[in-house]
Amino acid sequence: MIAATAQTASVAQAVANLAVWLETVRQPGGYAGPVAHWWQNRYRYTGPGLDWRYEGLLEGYRVLYEKTGDPCWRQRLQRAATDLMQGQRPDGTYRSSCFELNPGTMGTPHEAAATLGLLGALRYLKDPDAALACARRNLEGLVRRLWDPNRQGFNDRPGVYGRVPNKLATLAQAFLRFAVVSGEEVWLGYARAALEDVLGYQVPRGPLKGAIHQYAPRPGRGDGRFFPYYNARCVPPLLEAAQVFGEERYRVAARAALGFLERTHRAGGWPQLLYTRGGGVGPRWVAGAADILRAFRLMGRPLPNGALEWFLQRQLPSGAFRTAEGFSPGGRADYRDLTPVTGWNDKALRFLAELLPSGARLPQATTRTVRLPTRVGRRAAVLVETPEEVRIVGAKGVHLYHWVKAEPWARVCVQEVDFR
Repeated sequence: MIAATAQTASVAQAVANLAVWLETVRQPGGYAGPVAHWWQNRYRYTGPGLDWRYEGLLEGYRVLYEKTGDPCWRQRLQRAATDLMQGQRPDGTYRSSCFELNPGTMGTPHEAAATLGLLGALRYLKDPDAALACARRNLEGLVRRLWDPNRQGFNDRPGVYGRVPNKLATLAQAFLRFAVVSGEEVWLGYARAALEDVLGYQVPRGPLKGAIHQYAPRPGRGDGRFFPYYNARCVPPLLEAAQVFGEERYRVAARAALGFLERTHRAGGWPQLLYTRGGGVGPRWVAGAADILRAFRLMGRPLPNGALEWFLQRQLPSGAFRTAEGFSPGGRADYRDLTPVTGWNDKALRFLAELLPSGARLPQATTRTVRLPTRVGRRAAVLVETPEEVRIVGAKGVHLYHWVKAEPWARVCVQEVDFR
């Protein structure tokens, strides 16, 4: 009991600190900041992104309001929903919805993920009908652009065959959620079509049993790459499908995916990627690992031994969670490891909020300036973050990166920092 109480207190403090940090990255129109990602980075553009960060933000603020009853969380929920509604373009897409490709639009799974968060917030919004209409426009636009009538499935890009199962899972969950709240069954057919591709690219047997291929460039053939993080993203949609359709096969698939996650966990998290023939590569996500841990909880499974402690220990003094460990070989702290990213920290917010007991009260935040040694390529540097700015300073005080948090573009960003 003492250990459980201490852990609850640690989670509550982590939420309080993270919530304060999130307020420091607000700009007019949304939550902002650079993006560090395995695929590529986006450090120069630092404006709001109406991408998958809004899934975790909206769900996190909703859960915090339900758990604490504090009206401040409902206010932040409303504000985040307003960001999406006011940031929707005439064609139904959201402005700057591509995360690591921002300020691009039509991001997958980002648009569907943001809409999913919006749908979960409806009952607490001032104008739920307007929010539902916003969600409808977005989903109708995704169907119009991505539906492949010849193969009865969804492409990842308009007019180009290619299935990305984890993105399809998020899209399916948005369809399921919209069907439930609207009562319109047509969306269930789209959800089922998307989910069939998820199931079709899950490994049925062998050492990688339960793992889901990252990409299918051609029908029926996965690419042999398996990302634990993206596999975890498939679990909640599969569980929701099992509930909505009343079909156990979706729960069986979710259980198999979790088995893959159980087998691939090591002290220090999960590898970024595994291949069919073995071998894993870094970096290991930190903030994003919240989605993996959440998959365990949704399946009713205990968290891997020491996983929550490992996660909480990697919260930065600013209140944000670091992005990763291992972007550079040899154990050196790469600047991408340490950069706090809103679109990873939203996942931490949701996961931690769900850990809180009902009636929880959050403590006073205890945040402070971050000053950590890091590297940019071969250059030694120091990453400094305050509530007003993020700087990466190299030898002789030369700025390699400087973002004033109120501004949508970094003031200084050398090529090595923003490399693709």
